[in-house]
Amino acid sequence: MKRMPTQSPADPLRQFTRWREEWRAVDARTPDSAVLATADHHGRPSARWVDVAYVDHGFVYFTNHASRKAADVAVNPAAALCFGWLAKGRQVRAEGPVTRLDEVESDAYFATLPRSLQLLAWSSDQSAEIDDRQVVRARFDAERARFDGQEVPRPGHWGGYRLTPQEMEFWQRRADEIQDRVRYRRRDDGWQVVRVAP
Repeated sequence: MKRMPTQSPADPLRQFTRWREEWRAVDARTPDSAVLATADHHGRPSARWVDVAYVDHGFVYFTNHASRKAADVAVNPAAALCFGWLAKGRQVRAEGPVTRLDEVESDAYFATLPRSLQLLAWSSDQSAEIDDRQVVRARFDAERARFDGQEVPRPGHWGGYRLTPQEMEFWQRRADEIQDRVRYRRRDDGWQVVRVAP
């Protein structure tokens, strides 16, 4: 086995958190934005930007359970995330299985959302074809009237997913163009850390 690269934490999520905080100092709006790649039952890939809501022992995001990304992981429960902090010359990739959060976890996060996003979760059949955006606007206005003066409950068709990384890779641009790549692979006894060629 290759020797562990120097200055690399044993846990990739610690390294990820450090890099994310350094990026937050550059652009506080986008530290949690990532490209999520999934594939359907035919193996056809699809990728889109998502906001990672929080990181615990995995990367947690939320969506409509009828969305394309949710449909993909229902039949092919593995995905990849890519964070592109390119102004600092950095990229982080994570790959692993995806599981659906329980209702308690989804309820807790939904309660923290701005009311407008809560109402949108009720109003939008995410990924469904519509004639124009006014369809969603009309539904939004109807839901706003329905929940006027009360808390907005989480709709059953909306909830969270956690990608638990089995592999993570950190890429760092270098002035000499020999970029730095460090890969973590989960094993039964912890993480294997290796340096790989750029």
